[in-house]
Amino acid sequence: MIKSIKKLSKKGWQFVMLTVLLSSIPYFFIISEGNAGSDWTMLLMWMPALAGIIMRLSYKEGLFKGINWNPITHYKWILIAAFIPFTIEILSMALSVASGAALLKEGFITVHDGNISIKGMALLFGAASQPWYGFIPNFLLSYFVGALMYSLVFALGEEYGWRGYLQKEWVSSNKLFPFIVIGAIWGWWHLPSILLGHNYPDYPILGGFILMPILTTLFSVVFGLTYSKTKVIWVPVMFHGALNISTEISNAGLIEASINKPLNDFIWSGLWMVAAIVFWKNRKE
Repeated sequence: MIKSIKKLSKKGWQFVMLTVLLSSIPYFFIISEGNAGSDWTMLLMWMPALAGIIMRLSYKEGLFKGINWNPITHYKWILIAAFIPFTIEILSMALSVASGAALLKEGFITVHDGNISIKGMALLFGAASQPWYGFIPNFLLSYFVGALMYSLVFALGEEYGWRGYLQKEWVSSNKLFPFIVIGAIWGWWHLPSILLGHNYPDYPILGGFILMPILTTLFSVVFGLTYSKTKVIWVPVMFHGALNISTEISNAGLIEASINKPLNDFIWSGLWMVAAIVFWKNRKE
């Protein structure tokens, strides 16, 4: 392991240290407010991008070197990136309800005489009762637009840094170790927010030090392999945005007080582990 760590470029470690240093600014205000949902979180998510830009300028690299910004090049992968988190979220909800790990809110989805309505979520063309052939595209399009907006405003800031710069420095071939290291660092970068109650409010220490780094390592494999394959930055950006926005479906559909957090987290994380294994098994050297 020590030899593998030594093979990771110094520029990559410089980027990590710079990201931590820059992130300490928004984290200062987040911690001062004692609120992981602070408005400063938006600035925090752009610190990896700022670190990547500074590194590229310092080493006289092009800001876009090695990054494909054309979304049309691999548009199919952008769609896949949008709907894998969506599928995992729906499966997780179904398994959580079926296993008793959570209860579905009464009236969340109502089906009557072929018409469908949904409560607690805003859809582009309204959430009132409508025929299934109108509701399904309305729901999917609303989800996609929401994921796209989140990706542009928030996820791009992280992905330009973690995938667009750090992965460029550390991943020369599809070997597992660099993806693990990137994922672990990415997870621990979230530590102050998680200790304030974000993501794992019932067990922040376990969540912050162990569970989140494991989860981000799984994301690192999935996001990283697709980026290695396509070189299109919008693919991991969409993965990230879709991941975060898809959780709103569970927030709207499940009764918060009924959720068995450990079991629910195990189901959701387990599904992402399956996804990571599938992606890893189908990688190309």
